Amino acid sequence: MNRKLKIGLLGCGTVGRGLVELVGRNEALIRQRSGVELRITKILVRDLDKERHGVDHTLLTTQPDKVLNNGCDLVVELVGGIEPARSFIERSLGRGKHVVTANKALLALDGFRLMKTAELQKVRLGFEASVCGGIPIVRALRDGLVGNNIQRLSGILNGTCNYILTRMTEDGVEFEDALREAQAKGFAEADPTLDIDGHDAAQKLKILTELAFSAQVDADAVQGEGIRDIAAGDVQAARELGFVIKHVATAELSEEAVSLGCAPVLLPMSHQLAGIRDENNAVLVRGDAVGEMLFSGKGAGSLPSASAVLSDVVDIACHRGGFSLSPGCRVKATTRDCDGRQYLRFTVSDPSAIGPITTILERNRVGVARAAAVWARSDSGKHQVRVLTQGCSLRAVEASLRDIAGSGLESGKSIALRVAD
Repeated sequence: MNRKLKIGLLGCGTVGRGLVELVGRNEALIRQRSGVELRITKILVRDLDKERHGVDHTLLTTQPDKVLNNGCDLVVELVGGIEPARSFIERSLGRGKHVVTANKALLALDGFRLMKTAELQKVRLGFEASVCGGIPIVRALRDGLVGNNIQRLSGILNGTCNYILTRMTEDGVEFEDALREAQAKGFAEADPTLDIDGHDAAQKLKILTELAFSAQVDADAVQGEGIRDIAAGDVQAARELGFVIKHVATAELSEEAVSLGCAPVLLPMSHQLAGIRDENNAVLVRGDAVGEMLFSGKGAGSLPSASAVLSDVVDIACHRGGFSLSPGCRVKATTRDCDGRQYLRFTVSDPSAIGPITTILERNRVGVARAAAVWARSDSGKHQVRVLTQGCSLRAVEASLRDIAGSGLESGKSIALRVAD
């Protein structure tokens, strides 16, 4: 006999409509594979009059209580934001209802406490769709790799950044042109700040870090750096040196601390993340038993995210009990150690500045592996000095950048990108 699960759906935007579509389209397949019969009982929306193709209008309501108190077994929260989403989730968990959410902003802010609340209530909180869309990385960390001590994870967690950098690499376009293309194709928001300044990837890294290392991380522990200062010339220079620029988030366990980083880096062409293109996401996980494993696929979109939500729903239906999260410890989170090689780019009024710049670097014990002066293509352009350093301390690089900034050699902003091993 099939198990029946009644779902209360909060929100019917892009992912919500995708979930309704998948539940209706694949109803027989879900029942055959899992023995679960799913039924959506009520759907919370803001506007009853808005056209929603494929959604039964009789299920719609603007009153949250009609969703939460309609006899549902599980609540799917897809309204987004912090409030009232957090209140909806807390009320549902408090009433002994399982919850599935795709709300990465809320989970990054308050996810550990909500997971502990679910554990205490002996219900489940599913959040597969909050990180990397349809890639089952949350389930892999929570269940599939339960027999491993996770040592390190790194990944391309933001599809917008990856799409822009892919176009800059493959088409040679400047950042602004690649961003406009991403917006035209729906891979970037009208206001792309959350993505291109690194905040979205930082939120996702915090969620994965708490899950992978079974520990609470402070909300402001992950400082994201973005990609808006990267130019086509930097991408070309990286390629000539045998690298590709990617926006990479990393968490690594070292003794009692987790070092965190989220920034654009130069990856060797042979690196497993170097070939991740366009809007795709990927996560590279290292466990003490399995070694390194790569998870990759579509990181966003209606159906990939809805697929992740649906997988949580079915998993909860098949395993009614809650799961143990962790002892609930709080680990020290530190900024990732960026000692090593660096790519430096200086905008200068005179290419002959390459001499004084390399002298300042050497004086601060930053060895220069390669240096080049690049003339501007037009009178209105800006000359550059590009440097690939040898292995050195981050402190020495920062001291060099301060000295160079105070020397009067620069006529524009410089950038420093770590070279990954």
